[in-house]
Amino acid sequence: MRTKIFLLMLVLALVLVPVISGCEADPDPEPDPEPDDPVDEPEEEGQSFTLQFATFWPEGDFQVAEGHKSWAQEISERVAAETPHTVNFEWHYAQALLTMPELYSGVADGVADISTTCPAYTPGVFPLTDAFEQPGFNNDNALVASMTMHEAWKQYGPLQEEYADVKIMHFWATGPGDFMTNTRVETMEDLDGLDIRAVGGTIPWVTALGANPVSFGMGASYENIETGVVDGLLAPTDTLQGFRLAEVTQYITKAPGAYNIIFMKVMNWDTWNSFPESVQQIFDEVNEEYVEIYGMLRTDYTVAGQEFGVQEHGMEVIELSDDEWQRWVDLIDPIMESWVEEAEAAGLPGQEVMDLALELDAKFSEMYGGYGN
Repeated sequence: MRTKIFLLMLVLALVLVPVISGCEADPDPEPDPEPDDPVDEPEEEGQSFTLQFATFWPEGDFQVAEGHKSWAQEISERVAAETPHTVNFEWHYAQALLTMPELYSGVADGVADISTTCPAYTPGVFPLTDAFEQPGFNNDNALVASMTMHEAWKQYGPLQEEYADVKIMHFWATGPGDFMTNTRVETMEDLDGLDIRAVGGTIPWVTALGANPVSFGMGASYENIETGVVDGLLAPTDTLQGFRLAEVTQYITKAPGAYNIIFMKVMNWDTWNSFPESVQQIFDEVNEEYVEIYGMLRTDYTVAGQEFGVQEHGMEVIELSDDEWQRWVDLIDPIMESWVEEAEAAGLPGQEVMDLALELDAKFSEMYGGYGN
C-alpha cells in the first residue's frame, strides 16, 4: 500500500513540475501596450499641384496684382511650410483661356481649375444672387457688400445650391458705382436717351432713369466708349485706372447707392477633391481671410481710381443737388419690390433672400460702413 502511494506521489510530481515552472513570472516582462498610446501614422507622400487660373481682369489690374496673386502666394507658401505638398498657379488673364460668359462653366467642365468671374455675365443662371445686386441697400462700400454676399452664401442653402457644380472659394463685391460719361449728367433728364453700359441688377435702375442699358463685359468698355457704341457706363471708379477708362471719359456723376456687382472665385470639383485634407484646410482658411481683403482693396481703389481720373486726366466730378439726389432715390424702392414679386412668381424664395440680404447689409454697414471715408 505504501508503495502505491509513493508511486502516485512521484507521478504527480513529474507532471506538475513543468506546469509550475512554466507559470513562473518572467524576470523582464514586456509591458502590454497602453490603449491610449499614439500609433505612428504613415508619413503623407508629397504631391505637386499646378492649377490653371483664368480671369477676365487684365494682368495689371489691382484685383490680379494685389488680390489674386496675393491670395495664391499665401496658399503656396502655407502649403509648402505646413504640408509635404506644393501648389503652384499658371495665369490666364483678360479672357485668354475663357471668355467672360465661359469663365464659370469652363471651371465646372474642367477647362480651368480656378476662375474669377461674376454672376451678371451669365444672366438667369443665379437668380437668387440677383437680390444682392438690386438697388436699395446701404451698400456703404465694397467691404460691406463683400461681407454681406459671402456671409449670406454661408448661411443660406438655396444660395449654395446655385453654385453646386463648383467649389466656391469666396465671394466679394464692388460696392457703389457712378456714371462715367462724355456728356455732363446733372439731372435725370441728362441721361435721357444715352446708351449706358450696365449689367445685372443695375439695368432696371438705369432704365428708370431714362437711359438705354447696354450689357457687355467690362473688358469691352474702353473700345465701346471710344468708338461711340455707348455714351458711358455705370461702374465703380477703380475702372478709370484698372481698365484705363479715364482715357475715354470726361465726367464722373456721383450716384445714389444703386449699384453693386457680385464677384466669385470658383474651383473645379475634381481639382478640389484631388487635394489632401491638409491642403483643403489651408484653402478654406485663406479664402475666409480674403473676403475682407478683397472688400478693402476694392474700397481703397474705388477712391484711388477717382483721384486718378481727376488728377491724371482732368476728369470733372459732378455732385447731384439734394433735390435731384432724392428724385433718383425715389426710383429705387419700386425696383426692389418688383424684383421680389417676380422672384416669388417664379417659385423662388424672393422675400426670404431679400430679407436676409437687408439684414446682413445692415449688420456689416454698422461694422464696416466707415471704412474708406
